[in-house]
Amino acid sequence: MNIEQVSDLKMSTDDINIKISLCIPTKGRFDTFLSNHLDEYLCYLDEKIIDEIVICDEDGKDYNKIIKKYKKIMENNENIKNKFKLYKNNNILGVFLNKIKVCMLASHDYIALIDSDNFCERDYFKKIRDYIKLYKKILSEHFILAPSIAKTNFNFKSYENEIIRKENIISFLKKPDFGVLINTGNYVLTKNIITNLKMNTNPKLMELIRACDVMYFILLVFQQFKDVEFHIVKDLEYIHAIHDDSEYLKTYKTCIEFREKQIKPQFFRLNN
Repeated sequence: MNIEQVSDLKMSTDDINIKISLCIPTKGRFDTFLSNHLDEYLCYLDEKIIDEIVICDEDGKDYNKIIKKYKKIMENNENIKNKFKLYKNNNILGVFLNKIKVCMLASHDYIALIDSDNFCERDYFKKIRDYIKLYKKILSEHFILAPSIAKTNFNFKSYENEIIRKENIISFLKKPDFGVLINTGNYVLTKNIITNLKMNTNPKLMELIRACDVMYFILLVFQQFKDVEFHIVKDLEYIHAIHDDSEYLKTYKTCIEFREKQIKPQFFRLNN
């Protein structure tokens, strides 16, 4: 189903309180990315474009640098105080589990899970808030909202306004770029997905999915939630960084076989 087909079910955006937690997992990204991104994100928080920032750092190095740079702001700005939350792990969890943990730490019902090397402008959060308000009457209890553009490398505009469910996902799986769409990440999702998700945390498995952790996550969600909806939001854009230290580029060669032989076939069995 396309979201435009249910346009008659739109509702007024008045008096609907939508609170968004921006959740950022990180490890060694402060100097190259977060030091610039956080300046902007804190402005969004101060302007109430987002309602909370939650950062979970794998090894504590980014955590210490963030504390050093932003301590005064965190203590003195009333719009930011208690809404800018920093955590560090006692042990390295790995890419997938650190994403899950930072989402678990969120206080609000709607989570924008954004990688620390990527960046969302104001418009991203405004469009997400408007979309949820506009379609709240018809949105499933468990939903994921995906961007249609990841600048400057990924264009998913051919999927704009689509709503992907268990009953129609196979038709999308046959499209050549759909696998990229469901592994790009940087989505908005309902916290109840994270709260109720069951997963295998075997270290060997976590190593195998490092380059396809998002696709694995989407598989788990579709397996475990009958009503899940995956929306591709029209004109929703963010900046997706491609760089030599990218987790995907460093590990994708070791993940290809597992993705093709273990993950993708399970998508085709979702309706069985």
